[in-house]
Amino acid sequence: MAIASCFACLGRPLLLDSDQEPVAVKTRKALAIMGYLSRMSGMASPREALADLLWSGTDRHKAMQSLRQALRQLKSAEETAGIDVVRSAPGHIQLDPSAFASDLMAMNTLLERGQAADFRKAGELWRGEFLTGYDDIDSEFSEWLTVERERVRSELISAAFKHLNRISTEDGGVQAEAGARFVLKLDPAFEAAHRVLIRLYMNLGQPERAEQQLRSCEREMRLHLDAEPDEETRKLLIVSEVEASPVPVGRSDGNSGGNRGFLPNYDDFVPLPEISIVSSSLLKKGLNDAIHLREEIVSGLSSFRSFELFESEYFGEENVPRPTLMEGHELGCYLLRFRHDERSGKVVVQFEDRGNGQIVFNEIIDLQYWDGLVPAASQIVSRIHNHATSRLRNPAKTSVFARWCQAEALLWDFTPQSDEKAMRLLDDLERTNRSFSMTYAGKASIIMKQELHFPLMDKTFSGEENNLLNLAEKSIRLDPWQAVNQRVYGWALILSNMPDEARRAFQNAGRLSSADPANLMSVAEGLAFSGDINEARVTAERAFSLFAFVPRVFYEYLANIYFAAEDYDSAIKQIERGAGVGISGLTTRVAALVCAGREEEAMQTLERFGENRAALLKNSPELAQDPKSWRKKINFFQNEKVRNDFDKGAALVQRFLFDGSGSI
Repeated sequence: MAIASCFACLGRPLLLDSDQEPVAVKTRKALAIMGYLSRMSGMASPREALADLLWSGTDRHKAMQSLRQALRQLKSAEETAGIDVVRSAPGHIQLDPSAFASDLMAMNTLLERGQAADFRKAGELWRGEFLTGYDDIDSEFSEWLTVERERVRSELISAAFKHLNRISTEDGGVQAEAGARFVLKLDPAFEAAHRVLIRLYMNLGQPERAEQQLRSCEREMRLHLDAEPDEETRKLLIVSEVEASPVPVGRSDGNSGGNRGFLPNYDDFVPLPEISIVSSSLLKKGLNDAIHLREEIVSGLSSFRSFELFESEYFGEENVPRPTLMEGHELGCYLLRFRHDERSGKVVVQFEDRGNGQIVFNEIIDLQYWDGLVPAASQIVSRIHNHATSRLRNPAKTSVFARWCQAEALLWDFTPQSDEKAMRLLDDLERTNRSFSMTYAGKASIIMKQELHFPLMDKTFSGEENNLLNLAEKSIRLDPWQAVNQRVYGWALILSNMPDEARRAFQNAGRLSSADPANLMSVAEGLAFSGDINEARVTAERAFSLFAFVPRVFYEYLANIYFAAEDYDSAIKQIERGAGVGISGLTTRVAALVCAGREEEAMQTLERFGENRAALLKNSPELAQDPKSWRKKINFFQNEKVRNDFDKGAALVQRFLFDGSGSI
């Protein structure tokens, strides 16, 4: 069979003919289409998304023309090669999985097996960053590529570490050493891989090699991260006499239940809830909507990074496995079934708990009642995510991800007591799982809530503020493809007066979890504060289209977006639908009324809040201690004119809060 290969890690996608000879394609953007599609769920993408990504500097009509021209170039090259890989439909473009292969796919296959020879072969295939040399073809593509490269690296490292969670010395440590060396080829400063080798060499009775590995770890971390290894890494050289003695290799004590020569790797892979995906009657010709709905749902679940997804394809009802209860871990084990009803044209989506046989929901989706595939898919994804994570919020559940779910639920309470409980959980997670990135994003979120009103115009941070930025940066270094990490990082950058960097972080967060409306609303507000009004409004509109129920707090977010756009009447309308009487919402309302020429209503609003003044100050005592700088602290808008407009309302609220008994 003819194969088209996208040599992602080699840096340049190539079309190969059946004799594996390269076939010329005129432009890099035509080849970039293949590289991009190879990383999408189902190897498919809407045409508009590709046009916006690769021709972002032109209007949509011209961008679509350029896309069609690039596709013609690919089709011409395919005809020369005698293959058919890129398939075009009116709304989507897709790579044919049966006719497409890549070195990245080959690496994942090798890492799934995880033998020493597989690690070495995978190392030979890794010859550089994903799509090297394609950074400059478009600014939007470059930003996507930056995130995707980290995602590729993370996926490969995670796949390797699944075989390194317990270090075997039965083969003389050959497999563990090959696996760790592969990881270090991808990231020479990856401390956990250095630890694997140090533990291995100490267990093999080779302390000199272990010490040499520690020196290598120090050198690489200083060079690439400007950091030092953790003290725990250094302590690996200090072992008991029993631990330091060599372990017999290639021998058996004749007791199959005895010590098999394994050492724990304390940077363990964090288990997640498991979802097995079963599809029936979805791959027949003419069922594009059903297939695309399924791909949207699977893509949305993947973007949450909260599940282990396992996929099996079944052709025909007779081949679907019998329902079977599984004894899974406390995180949960689920089955997600898709079935297309050819008679009615509807798609049946069933979500089952394999631990107790419960059908959590059985949704019959008639797309004619939905405004497109994406909203339908998003609500299914939200139902699955909410069900799986809500079960883990029981304090009796003690796994790493369950404790994160418990802490995350507390973060949404927005009370000092809940923050205190969440911080205790996160401190415990940091002690036991230092590489779990969301721990640091959660801590940064708590600090931002506790210190809600930073002096926005200050150029430097002190004490606690510096800690905030460090925490946000650490979460990004550990896991830059986690949406919550990018989002918290964006807010930390806003607070440090770096709007351009913040805007990129918010954009990354939006791309990484585009099916989560709560993520999109936070991203939209952040984009508005950082000055990107158009994208903020588009992102907010998308978020609202995905909500099954809109929490009232998000109307306050929307009010800030309209205020940034200087649409004060709309800001007033939205803030009146908001959640309550907090200082931030009150100030937005008063400022919008003042800027709309409705000063009298602004005064009346403040008078109505007179009875809440004591509660406002009680919940924010730091404001009463420093009223002179309060107006700077509450103003997040980066655009100078918008900032000044907001300050007009903040001046009135300041008088209300800090002058006299609340009269103005």
